[in-house]
Amino acid sequence: MDMSFNIDDIKSKSEWSKRAMAEAKQIHSKKSTARGRTLNQIYEACLYGHAPEQYLLETGWEDDRRKYKDVIDPMGDCNEIKVTEHKGNIPYVLERCRIAKLEPWRKYPDIVYIFINNKKSKEYVHEGIYLWNGKKYEKNI
Repeated sequence: MDMSFNIDDIKSKSEWSKRAMAEAKQIHSKKSTARGRTLNQIYEACLYGHAPEQYLLETGWEDDRRKYKDVIDPMGDCNEIKVTEHKGNIPYVLERCRIAKLEPWRKYPDIVYIFINNKKSKEYVHEGIYLWNGKKYEKNI
């Protein structure tokens, strides 16, 4: 299932911006999560990462309204959405997901969707779906 899209496919740019700013403000409100970044730097990072979320919300998915959670797929499963600049970063992204999953208080999802966007293009390429196997995330083929 290919979920690749172009930024121009997002219909509600204002909703995308609003969701990204809301999360940016949450992140910026604590020193531990802000990590010295300005609100605008965090907002730009949230816009980048929220593009696939907004696209999915506009194609039948639901917003997971819990703090720092992403989306719920049409089957009712919680999903983590990750964006990275190139395929070489995927092992790093998955390792960070694995570490988060091993912290029970996070209630980290069993499903991770990864998109690739080089930050210069409007194209977001759906790279894959990764499922938790009890020890790590493995690509669902």
